[in-house]
Amino acid sequence: MIVLGSGAFLGGLGSDAARAALSRGFAPAAKRGGTLRVGIAGGSPTDDFDMAHINGPSATVRGQAFYETVPFLDGQFRLHDDFLADEFKPNATADVWTVRLKQGVEFHNGKTATADDLLFSIKRLLDPKSGATAAGQLTAIDLKQTKKLDKRTVRFVLKTPQSFFDYLLSDIVYLVPVGYDPKKPVSTGPWRFKSFQPARQTVLTRFENYHGTPAYADQLVMTELPDDTARVNALISGQVDVINQVPYPSVAQLKGQSGVQVAVSPTGGWNPITMRVDVAPFTDVRVRQAIRLAMNRKQAIASALYGQGSPAADTYGRFDPSFSAAFTRDQDIEKAKSLLKQAGQTNLKLELVTSPIAAGIVEACQVLAQNAKAAGINITVRKVDPGTYFSRYGKWPFAIDFWVGLPYLVVASIADGPGANVVNTTHFNDPTFNKLYGQASKTLDKNKRASIVHAMQKVQYDRGGYIIWSFQNSVDAYSKKVGGIQPIDKTAWGLNRCQLHKLYFK
Repeated sequence: MIVLGSGAFLGGLGSDAARAALSRGFAPAAKRGGTLRVGIAGGSPTDDFDMAHINGPSATVRGQAFYETVPFLDGQFRLHDDFLADEFKPNATADVWTVRLKQGVEFHNGKTATADDLLFSIKRLLDPKSGATAAGQLTAIDLKQTKKLDKRTVRFVLKTPQSFFDYLLSDIVYLVPVGYDPKKPVSTGPWRFKSFQPARQTVLTRFENYHGTPAYADQLVMTELPDDTARVNALISGQVDVINQVPYPSVAQLKGQSGVQVAVSPTGGWNPITMRVDVAPFTDVRVRQAIRLAMNRKQAIASALYGQGSPAADTYGRFDPSFSAAFTRDQDIEKAKSLLKQAGQTNLKLELVTSPIAAGIVEACQVLAQNAKAAGINITVRKVDPGTYFSRYGKWPFAIDFWVGLPYLVVASIADGPGANVVNTTHFNDPTFNKLYGQASKTLDKNKRASIVHAMQKVQYDRGGYIIWSFQNSVDAYSKKVGGIQPIDKTAWGLNRCQLHKLYFK
């Protein structure tokens, strides 16, 4: 993360280092107290606070700030298996994992976290009635064989091996207590629930018995501001202290504000254009490849992201140690025309549904529509509000999506691997890809697993349903009164990896 502004030195330090620097007299000491006001890109009026329903930018921020996973993937893409556990280990064949929770981790209701709570959380996510976003990544768990070994230990037995089971549990698999009520939610996180108004505001208060360092601010207020201009103006005018998803055209404006610091971080986040491979004309791989080849990705990054991103080649997983950056995809109009001719799809007409769920995605769709004309593809871009978009999420034939930078196999498990359904917006179900996924799941050796992942990337590159045109930077902005900004966020969660309890008033 690059922190711009006169507070860049302290802003670039991790929380412990920042506090140490402050104590040595480099700047005024961090203050306890106050209300931290955060403006976030808005969600849908149908959103709720259920730990099972984490999908989309605003729900992701709320969930990450309030709930906690047992292992934690930090902004440096380092996995901390010991975040809420003393032990998190596989057997030799990766089909049995033993997880022992730390002693004394407390929920907001005063209950100590136990093995029963961990089992309850997993079972709730796997219950079809919950409609859980994370359900697809947990289907390998054999609930009948999985057992509590003692008060703090669970032995997870898997139907098939999963060499990356700890990574799976680090992604929106939140720990909640037995009897959890999503209308009165509790967690082990640093903030207590006070109120939630969908598409409007969330209010949380400090949890004094937090197992880590308690929040600096007394209260956290997250206000949903879907309009980019309104969000920026709210920061400039002092109505909020922090905003996420700074619109890229506003970066220069905010850098010029004396009271604002801007945090820019390269990430593995990706906002794809999606093609449902089970709906014509996208059932024909030649059509999918032609549309991919029609897009000028560098132009999209320059115009839609104002240069705040890096080109991608239709595969995800940047910053995952297994990821191969060898794949590239340049615009090739003549090849696109040839593929369309072979497919009998000259003068193709399509509707592309887009929505401002992430910075630059609407503009990127417009770039694709402009580029595609040269290949004989007439794309009508239909912009809808986020609520309308999410109401038919996964059903649009040609649309967009939002992804933070998760580990490769975690994404595969829920996006386009075997059994993926809830967030498989392309409806991809490829036998070769599924077989490779199974092989990677059995392989604990990281180097051998990386080779398999590269083969999976090749399948996606050759015939996937995603147009992954960039890995975009995350850009957040803070009042210079705010300290504790973390240095790097490769994951694209943004807002200090959503560790908002580490922010303080100087």
